[in-house]
Amino acid sequence: MKKVLSILSLSALILTGCATGGSVGDYGMGDDSAAIKAGRNRASAQLSRAELEQHRRQRANVSEELDLEAKKRRNRRDEIQGGMSTAAGAVGLVGATAGTARLIKSWF
Repeated sequence: MKKVLSILSLSALILTGCATGGSVGDYGMGDDSAAIKAGRNRASAQLSRAELEQHRRQRANVSEELDLEAKKRRNRRDEIQGGMSTAAGAVGLVGATAGTARLIKSWF
């Protein structure tokens, strides 16, 4: 039993050692920066001017859409609050009318 357990432990250790490594995270701090800089200079990492302009237009569109959504939310909130204040005014008017009618009734 001990033999099987030790063989399994050794196998797991060997497989773990073979499976790890080879990523940028394994480099030291200076090597990290060097690997990133080397990746930037590859042709596949470069953006063309047209792609850059497209990214800028997309960011501008997203900003405009977010602004428009915020305006819609504000308008909707103002619309709801306007309706609520109208309803509150109506309730107050009905209460005032009832109070006036009660006052007139008490006079006669």
